[in-house]
Order: sequence, then structure tokens, then C-alpha cells
Amino acid sequence: MSPVGKRCTELKTMGLIVNPAAGKDIRRLVAHGSVFGNREKINYTIRILLGLDSVVSDPVMVYFMPDPYELVDTVIDEIRHSLKHLSFEKAAMTVFGDEMDTVHYTEMAVRRGGISSLVVLGGDGTNRIVARNSGLIPLFPVSAGTNNVFADNIEPTILGMAVGFFIQGVISSREVLERRKVLRIYRDGQEKDIALIDAVLLEKKEIGARAVWDASLVRLVVVAQTDALKTGLSSIVERIVRVSSDDSRGAFVRPGKEGKRISAPIAPGLIQELFVSDWGFISPQGSIDIEPTEGVIALDGERELTIRHQERWRVMLDSQGPVKANIARIMDLSRCS
Repeated sequence: MSPVGKRCTELKTMGLIVNPAAGKDIRRLVAHGSVFGNREKINYTIRILLGLDSVVSDPVMVYFMPDPYELVDTVIDEIRHSLKHLSFEKAAMTVFGDEMDTVHYTEMAVRRGGISSLVVLGGDGTNRIVARNSGLIPLFPVSAGTNNVFADNIEPTILGMAVGFFIQGVISSREVLERRKVLRIYRDGQEKDIALIDAVLLEKKEIGARAVWDASLVRLVVVAQTDALKTGLSSIVERIVRVSSDDSRGAFVRPGKEGKRISAPIAPGLIQELFVSDWGFISPQGSIDIEPTEGVIALDGERELTIRHQERWRVMLDSQGPVKANIARIMDLSRCS
């Protein structure tokens, strides 16, 4: 039986990813994004674990991803004596401080089995890497990046409490776990990658700096969802049409030299004007072809895939994406009556 259908009382191990690179990209230089430093990530993790420990009564193992800065090790050293119910296991892996650490850890967590929940401290880019390999492990993402549409902007203490209520079986997993939409990107019929929020075609032949901040390069934006209160390339669609996480559809826009004129918050403090010449919706399991061109596809705000004229690319909306926990629902259902 999948984790979506299991009773929470069977699950007593929490996975933990703290991405040391999240919140530090070039948008701190070209826009006005805040640097999410290592000390703040340590503080966030402390609050998550204290929240978790406060509501559980049975032992919980925290299986965590190591990193070159030993962020979680520092957390353990600082609060070990304050924790009553938590023990820790560091994944046995070599780390290099890049996205492959997250890939390898997630794959190890799935193979290990018994992971009830996976807390991810990072932005949409980090969660995209996790979601490619997490299967049906429920994700508890807390925002610590630049684009945070998928990741929840929530007080870490509350997120930790929600994980604790979930693990302890205070509420049924069926009531609080949601399958999220995902964009699957295909080249010549083979899946190459996914995006949780947006896939964007850029008129640029080199990947260069991965983060995107220049809307004039955008030729196509495909989204699984938008959020009027968040920045990022998905805001280009949001200024035309709203597609919530609960909406079964996706949407797309094609910027051009004329059409509807919009102002979109591409990054923190960076608002750019552009024209949208065409837009529409994408039905569940529907797709949109990318016209033969040379350029780059950015996924969740970061340049990832180089495309060539002779290749056939398309973006498909899949309703069966990663499993995400609804934190607000967990906290609501766990109230004492």
C-alpha cells in the first residue's frame, strides 16, 4: 500500500533535507532577494525539530542529508539535550555541495523505506529535484529559496508540529495528503525532466547563470499553477489568468511584440513589463509543443535544458505528481475539541 493510503501510526521516520545552496543565487545581485544564509537555515531547522519533538510521544528517527557545512550536525549539537523523542541518522553518502547531493539522498531515502515524511528546506528548485525521485513519500516543504510557490512560506515551528501530528496518527493521511500537478518535459518522446510550477522557453543558446531575471528573453511560459502573492516567471501567467493548485488545468502564455501589456514581478523587487500575444489553458494530461528553435528551457526559475532546431520538445501536464502535505489542514484537524 502506498504512503497515501497507510495509517500514520505505522510511520515513525522523518526524512530531512536542508539545502545549503538555496536562497543564494544571482538574483541577490540583479534583483533584491534576501540572502538565506546558513545560520538562518540552522535556526529554521532547530524550530522544525523543536516543534516536532513537542507533539510526539513515541520515538522518531530523523534521517537527514549531510552537507559540506554540516548544518544539521550543528543543529544536533546545539539542541540535542532539549529533545526528548528524536534520534538522528545521517545518510551514508559523499557530498559535494551541489544538486546531486539532493538527488542521491532522495534516492537513498526511497530505497531505505519506512520514511513517513520528507521535510525539505529550500525553494521550488530544491523541491523539483526532490520530487523527481521521491515517489509517494509525502513532502513537507518550507520555503528557503527565491521562488517559493510550491514550498510553503510558514513558520518552521508550525511545520514541525504538523509533521509530528502526521507521524503520530492524530489525523488520517487521506485527509491531508494531496497529489500535486507536475509538468513533464519531453524531447523526441523521452522524458527529460519535470517542473513543479513553470517551464519557460528562453531565446538564449547558453545556459550561463542558471537563474532567470530578464523577461525580454521569454518566448513561452507553461505553468502547473500560479500564486498572486509570489514572484517568479509564473507571475507572467498570473497577470493574465489564475490557475490554483486545486485547479485541474494548467495554462500557458506567449509573450510577443504586441498584445496585452502586463507588469510581472519576475524576482523580489524586480518588476518587468512585457506584451502577451497569446494564452490558453492546458487540460489534465494535455500538452503543448515547443516550436523548433534554439534556446534554453528554464524549470522553476532555473535554466536547465538546451534545445536545438532538429529536436522535438513538448510540455505535458500530469495530474499525478508528488504528494504534498496540507499543513493548514493538519493543524486544523489536530485541534483539541
